[in-house]
Amino acid sequence: MTFDHLKFIEVELQMPLMMLPVRTSLIELERARVLWSPASTLTEAQLREAGEVTDIIAPNLLHGGGMKAAAAAHPRARLWGPAGIKEKFPELSWHGVLGADPWPYDDELRHVALRGMPDFNESVFLHHRSKVLLVSDLVFNIEESRGLGPWLILHLFGTYRRLAVSRLFLRRVKDRAAFQESIERLAALDFSHVAPAHGRVVSEEGKQKLLAALRERGYTA
Repeated sequence: MTFDHLKFIEVELQMPLMMLPVRTSLIELERARVLWSPASTLTEAQLREAGEVTDIIAPNLLHGGGMKAAAAAHPRARLWGPAGIKEKFPELSWHGVLGADPWPYDDELRHVALRGMPDFNESVFLHHRSKVLLVSDLVFNIEESRGLGPWLILHLFGTYRRLAVSRLFLRRVKDRAAFQESIERLAALDFSHVAPAHGRVVSEEGKQKLLAALRERGYTA
């Protein structure tokens, strides 16, 4: 399924025992072109083929490995990341910290920080025009996995061949009440589709399925 003003760049990352699908998103706004979660395996050619980029986002502290190459390919772009990103990548010139500094595109690309996980600090983004919610590690939806490695790893996470919240992800939650409050704010958003960084886009009943995946792990909205 395709969406107006939203393009996906699909690559893979070699992980222990499996290849992990990784999705980078390019969002065209009225006053900006935003590269969301650039994968560390994107080539220079792929980054340049994205065209002019004004802003580049690392949506959590784990998804910053592609920022250096993306910044080199788009040297005039402003870099955004969560609290702790400047300390993790001090060699980059960061423009703003998500959740602390004003995000200028909320009317088109709504930002919601998931609180309560200070060593991860994930943010999700809603592209209002397409009603697509962009998430990085909040949920996985890897349906095409094959072989013993993916079977072992994804069963351990509780995400084997289905849309689900990873048990490993939830181990990052240190303040359950703060995370629950963030889920309630997420549930109040108007979205129909979910585009995870890892796995197939959920294009039918995306909001209902995401909330069901969170309920399975004990978080209601």
